[in-house]
Formats: sequence, C-alpha cells, structure tokens
Amino acid sequence: MEFTFRHEQDKIMRLLAIHLPVMDLTASVIWYTEYLELSLLKQTNSSAELAVLENGITVHPTLVLTRTESSHRLNYEKDGRLRSMVMMHASNLEGIRDKMIHAGVNVTLSHADQEDDGCGRFFEATDPSGNIIQIQANDGESPADHERVEAIFNLEIPVSDVHKSARFYTDVLGFQLIREPDDQLAIVKTGPFYKIRFGYLDVQEFGFFLFRHERSTALHFKNNAGQIRECLVLQANDTAALHEHLTSKGHIIMETEGKTDSGQMSFQIIDPDGNRIKIVPWEESPFKTNIIKQSVQC
Repeated sequence: MEFTFRHEQDKIMRLLAIHLPVMDLTASVIWYTEYLELSLLKQTNSSAELAVLENGITVHPTLVLTRTESSHRLNYEKDGRLRSMVMMHASNLEGIRDKMIHAGVNVTLSHADQEDDGCGRFFEATDPSGNIIQIQANDGESPADHERVEAIFNLEIPVSDVHKSARFYTDVLGFQLIREPDDQLAIVKTGPFYKIRFGYLDVQEFGFFLFRHERSTALHFKNNAGQIRECLVLQANDTAALHEHLTSKGHIIMETEGKTDSGQMSFQIIDPDGNRIKIVPWEESPFKTNIIKQSVQC
C-alpha cells in the first residue's frame, strides 16, 4: 500500500491531551499523583489536567481527567479480559509496581509472568474509575532512582479496518507511518523519536497502535453536563489551512469553533470508526502550566 504525506503548513504537530473519563475526580487525581507521580497542573469541579514534567516543562500529551456518570472507559476487551489503551513509560517499572502492590492497588502480573501477551516489560494497573493503564519499560534500560512515570507514551486503538484507519491517520491527518499496515496492526506517530531520552531506536515520541478488533471503544464520551468530550485532542500548526484542506476533500467536520485573533480555529473530525477527534491550534492549550503544589485531600 502506498501512502502519501501532506505538506508542513497544515500538519498535525502532536497529541496535546487525552481526556480520560472518571467517576470520582478527587480519588482519581490522588491515584495518578500518588502512584504514578504525575504533576497536577489545574483542577476544576469537573476536570483535572495532569502531566509529566521535565525540568518544569510539560511533556505532552497531558492527561485530562473528566468527571462523568457514564460507564464508558478507555479499555478494550481481548481474549475474554479488559486491556489497557493508555500506555505510559517508567524505567523503574518494578519499583512502581511494588509501590502499588503494597498500597493494595489492583495490578496484573508483570510481562515475565504471563504468556502470549506481546513483548517488552510491562504491567497493567486499574485506576479508581476502572480505566486500565499499562506501565512499560524498555528491555535492558537501567531503572531510575525514582518511582514515577516518565512519559505518557502510546495509545492502543481498536479499529475495524487497519488499512482504512492507517490511511486516515497518514493521508488525511498527516501522521508518519512507522509500521506498514497488515490485517492486524499498523503504527503511526506524531513526533520525533525518544532515542536520546530512552534509548529507543524504533519507538515514536507518541504513537497510535491501530489494532484490528471486532468491537471498537469510542474515543469520545459525554461529561456530566451532557457535552461530548473527545478523548484525543490534536494540535496543528495551521488549523485554518487544515480545515480548508479537509473540507475540500469531503472529510466530515462535526462543528467549528470560533476563530482566534490570528485566524486559527478548533474543530472536530470523524475517523473511519465514527470517533470524534478534536483539532486545536498550536497556540491554544486547554490549561496553562500552573502546577498545583498543595496536596489534594479527600
């Protein structure tokens, strides 16, 4: 299959944020800050944004916990059990897992204790709302002297047609293809490699693993105000040009938000499985990086 890539002026630059549906916002914030040591950037009554910080700089994507009574979670079912869609990196994998076990957190066995579950070192942990998070490390890397997540790393997306989804993310949105699609899997990426940071040679800064699956998991949900929240928020360096390009090619745009002073806009596009994806200008961010230093109380 031949893929083409669009020019720079309207390309997707990165995944800005992942909206994660949670039932109990306070308990979820405590869980992610205490066990994974993500930094809390901002919290309201309905949502909280957390991130990995490196020398005070936010490492994207961030994780936006959004309160909802909906039962929707970012998990998918495989071989009779729920699996994670959100993947995070931690070089001290065993240290984080031991910390969680001692605190009574629901975690799976490590990869070494399982059979036919893929490759690499990883385990899965379930947050207070039922979202399953996979924590992984690179084979052979030395563990850090801390017990925290170092990056929100990848997203596994179950899709009905791998080739069609790969073409959407590459030809339509301009992602880079780093694994040629077959009937079961394709991998696309949005940014530079983490070669220097983690020693990975063939893993992207942030990537989507597009897995063939009979039953998809929607990448959007309703919050308690009845508003649709897109799980994926992408940033483009020229959303006006991207919007014009997509509409001229007949791609479905759900709605367009008001333009900024510079003429940029935010809008939604629909992927081949009906998922809503939000695209915002590079200049726009849902929260400013303002770390909340006080502890969160129940």
